[in-house]
Amino acid sequence: MKHARRVLRGAIAATLILAAGAVWAGGDQAWTLDRVSQGLQALGRAVAVRYEPGPRGPEVPAAARITRVYASRDFESSAQVATFLCWGTEQGPCVPLRGHSVETHAFDGRAAHGPLLLVHRVDGWGADHPPLFVRGTVTVWFDGR
Repeated sequence: MKHARRVLRGAIAATLILAAGAVWAGGDQAWTLDRVSQGLQALGRAVAVRYEPGPRGPEVPAAARITRVYASRDFESSAQVATFLCWGTEQGPCVPLRGHSVETHAFDGRAAHGPLLLVHRVDGWGADHPPLFVRGTVTVWFDGR
């Protein structure tokens, strides 16, 4: 089952990379960042991970505006984890990740340099225990004009 999920996630990632290339060719550009959270230690205590364009990605002009955002998360645990994608601060605006990922236009028109945050909160440990590390990916498509 875990192998099947990893294969499916790999296929989704490959599709997103191809889609990003197609969007970029159409005039939009994108930046992507993968990060791992610090360890989640306690029920209900949120951990935020900040995502911003880095020096190795495309240049993001100050006037660039978001046209679409994709975010995903992955962790090896039976814990129940609530994750929110937020723009600017942990207070948002935010959208929840339902399952593994979200693709949204909720941040369209906002500054493309962000920051965006993935905010993770353990709602139940299941059969597992702390710490729990969550790998996240955020891709921001933007109009650089």
